[in-house]
Amino acid sequence: MNIMFKKANKILMLMAFAALMITSCNNTKESYQDIAYFAMNEQGDLERPQDYRTWIYVGTPVTPNDMNGGKAAFPEFHNVYIDPQSYDYWKAKGEWREGTILVKELISVDSKIAASGNGYFMGEFIGLEATIKSKKHFPNEPGNWAYFSFTNPKGGDLANTGKAFATAQCNSCHNSSADDDFVFTQHYPVLIAAKGIGANVTPENAASRVSAEAKAYSDAGKWDAMAPTPENLTLEIPLDKEALFKYLASGKYRSYKNQEKELHPSLGPHQKLGLPVKVFINDILAESLDKNNDEHPLGSVIVKEMYDKDEIPAGWAVMAKTHDTSDGGNGWFWYEVTDSKDATKIAAIGNGVEGCVSCHASGRDMVRTAYPLK
Repeated sequence: MNIMFKKANKILMLMAFAALMITSCNNTKESYQDIAYFAMNEQGDLERPQDYRTWIYVGTPVTPNDMNGGKAAFPEFHNVYIDPQSYDYWKAKGEWREGTILVKELISVDSKIAASGNGYFMGEFIGLEATIKSKKHFPNEPGNWAYFSFTNPKGGDLANTGKAFATAQCNSCHNSSADDDFVFTQHYPVLIAAKGIGANVTPENAASRVSAEAKAYSDAGKWDAMAPTPENLTLEIPLDKEALFKYLASGKYRSYKNQEKELHPSLGPHQKLGLPVKVFINDILAESLDKNNDEHPLGSVIVKEMYDKDEIPAGWAVMAKTHDTSDGGNGWFWYEVTDSKDATKIAAIGNGVEGCVSCHASGRDMVRTAYPLK
């Protein structure tokens, strides 16, 4: 009887332990959804996150000016942190939970010389930005993501609250170029290594230093048109793909008064980053640029000649304004052909091409070309 009692007692203990584990797991699951690391005020602004340096450090990308023609869109270091619960959820599920927040601390590029050698070294803290995923607060934003800045452009203290950027300023780029639900995980090996690895696994303790996921990156859908191109619209250039190729091959755009005198390295993915290009701008856009307009008029056109490394013609990239408003890039027609003799080598064509919009969104109404042309 004593033996039977001990066995029964042991079974009861195991059952109780199992029940405790189930309860614990359920509580953990709920905690993923319930714990908030950000707060919105009554005006719908994001309150500046606190204690974020105690969160999970993700990485520090930098795109310095001197590697981007002197005009990088984001020339500073970006220290990126993610809240602990979202990191745990990312490990467990391989996706971003409702309530995810990532904070980006901006640091200037200081010295390029150190005892260890030449490079890029951090300077001073100069700003703070954040992005949150919240269906509750942003039900109409793509992916329910919203982006904020607390940076004072004149220096000094950070703002206590931040307003969400307009959709076209951030979401379109993240949507077309980020690997995982609007997050650029492909540039952060910490996140790549942790994706779906398991809630109770610590990836940094593994011996392996390379993961297959780190090499996986898909451009599917990135170069598809996202908006219809107007029919029977007369511009300086034709929008039909066959007629447009013939127009470009004829060189008629070279009659534009505003054109670059020499080739220069491309700052975008035209053929390949850094290969030579030459830009031509029609009078409509040139007049708008002269006036420093925030919205360029219908009929604005840019033609970019593309060359290979030996400076042999290798195609064209074109953008043309087909509407009175930009509409986040949908009001622009985009075209790129990667062979100056083969009209079938089309990389992109149509209105609102995400791959094009994502790069050009940082320009004034999608125009990134420095003006006046040199």
